[in-house]
Amino acid sequence: MYYEKGLEKPFKELQLNPYCRLSEPKVENFSVTGKIHTVKIEHVSYTEKRKYHSKTEVVHEPDIEQMLKLGSTEYHDFLDFLTSVEEELMKLPAVSKPKKNYEEQEIFLELVDNFWGKITKEEGKLVESAVITQICCLCFVNGNTECFLTLNDLELQKRNECYFEKDPEKKGIDILDYHFHKCVKAQEFEQSRIIKFVPLDACRFELMRFKTLYSGEDLPFSLKSVVVVQGAYVELQAFVNMAPLVQRPSLRSCDNIMIHFPVPSQWIKALWTMNLQRQKSLKAKMNRRACLGSLHEPESEPVIQVTVGSAKYESAYRAVVWKIDRLPDKNSSPDHPHCLSYKLELGSDQEIPSDWYPFATVQFGILDTCASRTEVRSLGVESDVQPQKHVHQRACYHIQVEIEKKWIKIDGEDPDKAGDCVTQ
Repeated sequence: MYYEKGLEKPFKELQLNPYCRLSEPKVENFSVTGKIHTVKIEHVSYTEKRKYHSKTEVVHEPDIEQMLKLGSTEYHDFLDFLTSVEEELMKLPAVSKPKKNYEEQEIFLELVDNFWGKITKEEGKLVESAVITQICCLCFVNGNTECFLTLNDLELQKRNECYFEKDPEKKGIDILDYHFHKCVKAQEFEQSRIIKFVPLDACRFELMRFKTLYSGEDLPFSLKSVVVVQGAYVELQAFVNMAPLVQRPSLRSCDNIMIHFPVPSQWIKALWTMNLQRQKSLKAKMNRRACLGSLHEPESEPVIQVTVGSAKYESAYRAVVWKIDRLPDKNSSPDHPHCLSYKLELGSDQEIPSDWYPFATVQFGILDTCASRTEVRSLGVESDVQPQKHVHQRACYHIQVEIEKKWIKIDGEDPDKAGDCVTQ
């Protein structure tokens, strides 16, 4: 790690090993007016313990040791760092160490679908999409036991009729651009399409990563955003509508929704207020009028409102961030739209960048579901005694939605300043 790009001597060197992992990223206070993105590199080991409650049970508890904590004020650099570390951990060779003998053998498998999409303002439709599936594994098995895993792989169904799915509702998937951990017998997969591996002992690792084509199903909710420019006044309006299918109570809810609306650097001073010699961003809570104070007169204060969740300008993202715990919202009808609105009075219309092409970024998760239609068909060990198996799935969505720009002409204003805005 280097203080700056281009330096020859690093300020810190850290040897990654398979037992390293990244903690959950956080946003922490960094200075009077700013925040910083932080993450820890941790060393994780597991201990088998017997617990005595109403009934005796054997559990595998993690022992977590912090190796390094890093932070960055540049969000995209921070995301690049997380991706690089994840990729390097997957490339590490398997560590040869004495295997423990477990009283309770277990296999934990987690399937995480990362959906990436882009929606245009004209049609409001998905124009680009990709799904990257990561399969992570944590095993407590005795000896050098070989494990096997099969998925609803179309190629496997073609080669072996035993795996052919007769139920028309259960469709197979094309496994594209796949990468394996070094403990996987890659040649065996090429021949049989069965994933065979000798797992790392008591170590959570990424077993496999692959790409699939998105099924084309409707997204759980839609976002429509419009920026209206009138002289030095700017207003952003955003509307969230649930898809008809999601309105059924039997379907999973979307959790931890974050919607980022990027703010040009020229506007930031209008999104801060001076309070006790500290600049703070004021929150807008659900169903309450709240002001994001400016450094100008009180009558020119920008106003931000939301009908659900909370919203404020967050310097860590250089964006107005709308946070919603859950959708559909428990306290409103499933088909009820939700909206955000904020207004700014800038110093002049010169503060509206002509080359500003904004996209709102939407992030949320759904538990116990998948975007890729990936299913585990078989999982176990080459032994008569099978371990307990735990399979979990979740989907993480990352969607870019183009923000429509509209320009309302004022008498005497130069129409060329509108750039690509639509005149009303």
